[in-house]
Amino acid sequence: MSPITAEEEFSKNNKLKRENIEHLREWMSKQPHLPSGVTDEQLILFLNCCQHSLEACKQTIEAYYTIRTHAPELFGSRDPKRKEIQQTLSIIEIAALPKRDQHGNIVMAGRLVDVDASKFNYDDCLRSWFMLQDVTLLEHGAVPGFVFVFDMKGTSLGHVTRMSLSSIKKYYMYIQDAFPGIVVANHMVNANSVTETFMNLSKPFMKKELVSKIFVHSSFETLHKHITRDALPKEFGGNLDSLTPYHSLFPGILSS
Repeated sequence: MSPITAEEEFSKNNKLKRENIEHLREWMSKQPHLPSGVTDEQLILFLNCCQHSLEACKQTIEAYYTIRTHAPELFGSRDPKRKEIQQTLSIIEIAALPKRDQHGNIVMAGRLVDVDASKFNYDDCLRSWFMLQDVTLLEHGAVPGFVFVFDMKGTSLGHVTRMSLSSIKKYYMYIQDAFPGIVVANHMVNANSVTETFMNLSKPFMKKELVSKIFVHSSFETLHKHITRDALPKEFGGNLDSLTPYHSLFPGILSS
């Protein structure tokens, strides 16, 4: 993986202004609770997800570091060789897919491959998902948006009972207020009764804007009205290879 550089970002986006980056850097230097040494590339991500509004950007930066500091169960202990992460990556498959959708958005997909709920740890699944988001942002930089696609096949009430409301709340806080990317849509396919239960648990923590971006599908046919088949793996009725080889690259990318 070759991380994108600030110069590459400037070459592809004429909305970027160096004075905005310097403004944010100076502002951060006066906030003792915020870290120093944040890269230009990271600041560009914040600017992009906030439509280059400096005030919105500052709020997102505050939320980003606050949530990551106060949710170590989701953002700490990120060594990909940890037993817990290795086990999680053996029961789920997640990947940022190699082809973007018809609007230039990055598609990230996930599914269960081992449906035994006793092995399921929701916090470690979120930790792995956030790690995947981070390396994807590092590689691709500022992009139009992100589309999340989850296959709900195999999910059961046993999985839901292993999800804490605290972690569900923190997930939505991060995605809505702190994620340095733009969430365009969130699709759930092969929806079942458990999907409705999960949504009922989640909705109290979701803003109207995010609710409007969630699409639940009982078949692939309706999913393909939103995302071209060329950007989806075959498990989602797409034209790409199986999700498995893309997922298998993830631990190596993390280690590098």
